[in-house]
Amino acid sequence: MRRRQTPVELADLLTVVGLTNQVANIIMQLAMPGVGHGVHESRVVSGSPRRHPIKRARTTGQYLALALMGSAEDRDAYRRELALVHAAVHATPTSPVRYSGNAQQLQKWVAACLFRYYLDQYTLLYGPLDTETLDRLTVAAAPLATGVNVEHGDWPRNWAEFTRYWEQQLPQLSIAPEVREDLVSLANLRFLEEAWGRPARIVTRPLGGLFSFGTRASLPPEFLDLMGWTFSDADRRRYALLLDALRMVDVLNPFVLKSFYRAYIVDLRLRRRLRRDPTTPILGRLEVRFQRPTSPDHRS
Repeated sequence: MRRRQTPVELADLLTVVGLTNQVANIIMQLAMPGVGHGVHESRVVSGSPRRHPIKRARTTGQYLALALMGSAEDRDAYRRELALVHAAVHATPTSPVRYSGNAQQLQKWVAACLFRYYLDQYTLLYGPLDTETLDRLTVAAAPLATGVNVEHGDWPRNWAEFTRYWEQQLPQLSIAPEVREDLVSLANLRFLEEAWGRPARIVTRPLGGLFSFGTRASLPPEFLDLMGWTFSDADRRRYALLLDALRMVDVLNPFVLKSFYRAYIVDLRLRRRLRRDPTTPILGRLEVRFQRPTSPDHRS
């Protein structure tokens, strides 16, 4: 198996597999009940992929780009904005679990999953990393957590600490049926039809099945079980062939994907510089639905 040079920083883990395992990582995040129900019940309409998928993708992409390649000033500005958005996400008297969008332990789990997002996309393509490299990358991943107001000292200091934390969280994981339904619609891209209607079928019909396959292929077994999904030996052989093809494409990746991240950062800096009122949110106007609808098949 052809290997790249040993990753030195988190951005060195970017591969084309990262274009196929985003929803797998979202499943990992939302498997923590407080995160899953928080997203499912969220009243922040402006941040919903079912209403504004492009805006949501930009927000997530910018957060990741800043964590990997942004300046301290960039990160601080984004952290303050995200804290305001997350403050609108909290449990109600009818919520099945208690949660808050700014709860540090929930955000630490999300950050841990995001770290896995980078590790998984690299190791699926090029194989496992040695402990020394994993220790270095664990430290480098701290901005993924501090960017959502997790204390720096709360982030694992090495790979052994990260592994221990991860394994301690696994018994707490579960996915409620309504959260699972949301995740399935992300995996097969049907959420785009909720946002854009019938025209979205131009995307969902040819690509939904392939995207769903990539999601299942990159999910660890324990999360496949939580989703009630299987992945057969025949599926594994198909995925191995897909990885062979992606490995050839990935030759051009180090420059291309990092360029996308740099573009996200430039976009953020331009929007901060060009806004007339410094109090104008850089993430756009916050839209919050203050009354939860009664329809059982509502998606936020």
